[in-house]
Amino acid sequence: MLTGRRSTLPLQALEPSRLPDGSLYLMLLNPTGGIFGGDWLRTEVVLGAGTHVILTTPSASKIYRALNHAALCETQISLGEGAIVEYLPDHLIPHPGAAIRQNLGITMAPGSCAIVYDAIAAGRIGREERLRFRDIVSEISICFDNLPRFLSRSSLIPVNDGLDGRGLMEGFNYLGSIIAMRHETAATVGDVEAIEGVLCAIPGIRGGASALATGGLVAKFLTPTADALARAKFSTWSVVREKMIGRPEFDLRKL
Repeated sequence: MLTGRRSTLPLQALEPSRLPDGSLYLMLLNPTGGIFGGDWLRTEVVLGAGTHVILTTPSASKIYRALNHAALCETQISLGEGAIVEYLPDHLIPHPGAAIRQNLGITMAPGSCAIVYDAIAAGRIGREERLRFRDIVSEISICFDNLPRFLSRSSLIPVNDGLDGRGLMEGFNYLGSIIAMRHETAATVGDVEAIEGVLCAIPGIRGGASALATGGLVAKFLTPTADALARAKFSTWSVVREKMIGRPEFDLRKL
């Protein structure tokens, strides 16, 4: 049950939908059409014990040119005992000159689970504006038992880094990742192999998965097109939610 919802422009939390399994499916919307330099957007989500919510966005987020200060996007999610969050925003599309700092922090209680998707485009690919953004700085942190269990930091600066090098974009146009952690539950070899199996079945992409020493797993993939990115997202998420929380796949119905 959703007990509280409050938002102010340029952020909006839409009316939730309930899935057949009882979980809520909630869209987070920016009705202004994009994120501008100097914007400071903060989202706080609190899940009570035993609750389950899927958070997503209607479409990809456009990041517009920043004349001075970068945009700042902060998201904090707190999970009660046995709570489940599936945080699945669509990818970022940075325009020429765009600059953004984004931070996602998740705090987990015993028995809780977090499934997180994160992805970016190299630019407006259809307009041949590849790698013309200013910089993208991102951090994802997951903590439980008052200790950090997962931390990922990245800083993408095309003018300095040569982002098509090995270990970066490598000539691809989209980069995506899925992180899944369940309190006191480790990922198995079978879980990792299942994810790598669905990634290998998608033509033209490069990716893989690894179990985390602190429990859970992470999958990363590079794709040439937005369609391949969407397929990789849906395929890996479907496997992860079945393995981690025992729930079947379903269509996010954004069309």
